[in-house]
Amino acid sequence: AGALVNVYTDGTVLITHGGTEMGQGLHTKILQIAAKALNVPMSAVTFRETGTDTVPNASPTAASASSDIYGMAILNACEQIMGRLKPYLEKAKGDFKSSLP
Repeated sequence: AGALVNVYTDGTVLITHGGTEMGQGLHTKILQIAAKALNVPMSAVTFRETGTDTVPNASPTAASASSDIYGMAILNACEQIMGRLKPYLEKAKGDFKSSLP
């Protein structure tokens, strides 16, 4: 599974993953995971539809398994970003938006 997470200087986040929403609530779950992992409101997180130009070689969408597969991919990406932003977040006392360089 693959995921792409973009954090913009205005504090908003754009996520892309390889899953397909088929009524199983995948996009909502992914938005919740990203918002919690990045400590931002859900209103700051949007998603772009799946495309091979951003997430090639995606795993098949299969019921609730997609939530596990792509949820972990998003969580992994967000954790990497938070690790890289840690020095800035400490300086800004945890305020995500003001911590962005």
